[in-house]
Amino acid sequence: MHKDREDAAAAVLTDLAELIAGAAPRGWRRAELHGYALGEGSSGHRGFRFLPDDLNEYGANDIDVHPSLCALHTLLGATEHLTIDLELEARGRFRAILSERLDRTDGRGFRYLLDPQSEPPEVGVPASTAGEVGDPAEAVALLNEYQQRLHAVLELPDKPDLPPPLEEWDLDFTLPNDLSALYAVADGGGGHVQFHGFAWFGLEMLEELSSDHWWVTRGWRRFVHNSFVTEFGPPAAIRRVGDHRGWIPFATDTFGDYLAVDMAPGPNGRPGQVILIGRHQDAGPIYVAESVTELIRSHADALRSDRIEHDEDGQLWINSGDAYHHQRRYDDVCRLTVSGRDAGPVRGLTAETRELLVHDAPWVDLGAVREAPALVKFSIHNCAGLDLSPLQETSVEVLSLATDTIDLSGLHGHPTIGRVVLRSAKPVDLRPLASCPNLHTLDLTDAPAADVSALGQLTNLRYLRMLRPQWQEFLAAQPLPASLAVAELAEEPPRERKFYWSFDKAYEKTRRPTMADALEWAENLTGQASDILTIKGKFKP
Repeated sequence: MHKDREDAAAAVLTDLAELIAGAAPRGWRRAELHGYALGEGSSGHRGFRFLPDDLNEYGANDIDVHPSLCALHTLLGATEHLTIDLELEARGRFRAILSERLDRTDGRGFRYLLDPQSEPPEVGVPASTAGEVGDPAEAVALLNEYQQRLHAVLELPDKPDLPPPLEEWDLDFTLPNDLSALYAVADGGGGHVQFHGFAWFGLEMLEELSSDHWWVTRGWRRFVHNSFVTEFGPPAAIRRVGDHRGWIPFATDTFGDYLAVDMAPGPNGRPGQVILIGRHQDAGPIYVAESVTELIRSHADALRSDRIEHDEDGQLWINSGDAYHHQRRYDDVCRLTVSGRDAGPVRGLTAETRELLVHDAPWVDLGAVREAPALVKFSIHNCAGLDLSPLQETSVEVLSLATDTIDLSGLHGHPTIGRVVLRSAKPVDLRPLASCPNLHTLDLTDAPAADVSALGQLTNLRYLRMLRPQWQEFLAAQPLPASLAVAELAEEPPRERKFYWSFDKAYEKTRRPTMADALEWAENLTGQASDILTIKGKFKP
């Protein structure tokens, strides 16, 4: 970091400290600001905290720190997310912690990014061997019929003209034959053609959106914010991923969601099937139709059968089916929760079960999971120990195990397990996980007695979350796995005081980890090569 940049940043921080001090409530002794700046004039903060605590009333956060946070991002040449933690004292002193890699988590913990660009690896799935079912000639004929019938229903004096097709167009990717045929007769619907309320757009927008899925979470955030992605539809029809370059949008609801043709379907899907993706579908893509031809056919059939409605505002609704059908039925069909006697053996599993939760059972027998080939997530809590080996016959990827005792030996060599969360007060042998080639995420926060000496054997691990004592034990004995991309220092439980005379005095006020804990942890993680910048200074109270 250049000294002139540090000096300029110190000047901005001094002004910021004076701004906060000037707006602080009377009687304040100490203040904290947990802010961040993202570049391009974007910033935010998690609120202010004043001491004494009784000063933290509604309205205390009404201080405009946006210009200062943005200025710091620019002065320090930050590339993306810059964390700005500022502590100031009423006597006129401040300390600021600035970093692009150290940040606070949504709770009271901290996160350090060792490789911000890293993402969870995709589990390999067989490619679909099926062909397209869309019919180009039928698709064009159905579009014409759909327009004519819609024109008649709306009682329009003239049939609206669609944008003429482009004379020349050359895409870097392949469209299904039926959609290509539609673009050969019109460059989108010009606002006059909608499917399930999604407007069909032209090739220019199609090409732009196909190269930039702007709504998709990228990099390290996928370990934190999109740690589990499912697919809503027939089992294995769609790849269970957060995004794919073979998903090509062709219609929009104008709110950030899109109908897309899927040119890279799952093993049970077909190229050219229609799926729903976008900013509101971060839980996973939704299966809509087996082809664009089928999509248009459902709308033409609805008009042919007079399945239309007008709402109170005069809007026309074509009852051509529910684009969100597979998502709406997911909880009832694809999630199974069992407890008590129904857990030994587990009852209710089907070929569509994606998620299984077992709880409050004295005995658990997982033998029946063989009947659930689509199972990808398994959770258990408040149960005795169990044999996990039946999971070897599934493609499960996410495990959350909260049992009295945890024996991971049954998972030895499992090819698809990617994320494991453990909760147990008893010791846990982690060595079997070293043989799981896809394991990328491990959370030991609620397994304080787990044997962390085996972590060095997890050579593909990318995300690790633990408590401060666990990190201290691990880092004192061995280096980090070279693959690790995201490390989290988890919030610790409140510490009970030895002597107290009322319930509200039962726990220590200071919660750990503190910022000092986080700084020490980050230095140990990186061998004192962190990017953390500390600036101290004085201001006029």
